[in-house]
Amino acid sequence: MKPATTRRPLHPSAIALVVTIAVSGVIGIVLSRGQRAAAVPPVPTATSVPVRVAPTPTPTLPVPGAGFAVADDPATNDIVLFGGVNDDADTWLWNGARWTLAHPASSPPGRFDASAAYDPQTKTVFLFGGLDTVATGIHDTWSWNGSNWKALDSGAGGPQVGQGSDMAWDPANNQMVLVTSSIGTGSTSATWVWAGNHWQRATDLPASALYTPMWFDPITRSLIAVACCDGPPPATGAVNSTWQWSGRQWSLLPTHGDAPIDASSLADNPATGALMLCTCGSSVATEPRVTEWTGSRWRPITDAPLPVKGGVVTTDVSRGLLLLIGAPDAGTTAPPPVGVWTFAGGAWRRIDKPPGG
Repeated sequence: MKPATTRRPLHPSAIALVVTIAVSGVIGIVLSRGQRAAAVPPVPTATSVPVRVAPTPTPTLPVPGAGFAVADDPATNDIVLFGGVNDDADTWLWNGARWTLAHPASSPPGRFDASAAYDPQTKTVFLFGGLDTVATGIHDTWSWNGSNWKALDSGAGGPQVGQGSDMAWDPANNQMVLVTSSIGTGSTSATWVWAGNHWQRATDLPASALYTPMWFDPITRSLIAVACCDGPPPATGAVNSTWQWSGRQWSLLPTHGDAPIDASSLADNPATGALMLCTCGSSVATEPRVTEWTGSRWRPITDAPLPVKGGVVTTDVSRGLLLLIGAPDAGTTAPPPVGVWTFAGGAWRRIDKPPGG
């Protein structure tokens, strides 16, 4: 997450073009409550830092650019948006009608390409990792209780630092599951389960993937992950493959119809009870689209073009909506504020008020 993604959506779990110093790279938008960050290589380094736009003294709308983390918070009926290339340490809350900038007493350090997900047991939103303001990997964990952030884990002895992670809550096994990128880990994507005060290593996802958008599937009643984007060789599992989590290990699902390549974020549509996988990374050659999971196959939704190229899908549980959060292409280097769309009747409808609208 997710969203996600760093396409992560890197959680490698969604996405806008970012100009970098020395190198021009694409950084992904994180996914949501059960997604990953999504992103596209090259991985930023300390010598390849995204150029940031100077923030306004009193921002009224989130202008995070790429790499923001999104999670639904049913405890407060808010959608939480944190960080991004230009909103490094800002926390924004969407209440179904408007965005509000929060002013917590404590906050995670500024970052982009983190992953986020809601924990119903603690009624808090978890935030993990990402890259700091100079593109150095971090692996700390924080929780948001609706008004303040709390540091949970420094990362020592846990998941590796860097870009590429996806996080999701698994209600079937009462677990917060984190999958980190296969970058630097060989041929698998590391899987971690939250043990109350630290991350505990579990059986890894066999696929070598940069991102793995995740969400709980209402149809199969299991956590589903999609292995997205080429990881380093050797790859032991097919990229574009679909996986099911049992609580202890991953199983490859024999799907009829491939998941879309470069998928960036995943969420369920309350109107249909089906998962929707978004191919909305700015690196994708084809037009951004969503694909529906039927429980056994991926079915393209061909009549619902996305209003943005670079965004995150997430579920607004409180209002029973599938949302798309992202910035319209303004055709300039300065990113515009994000917009919020909902999917209904086979089409996307904007539900926030555009600047100047």
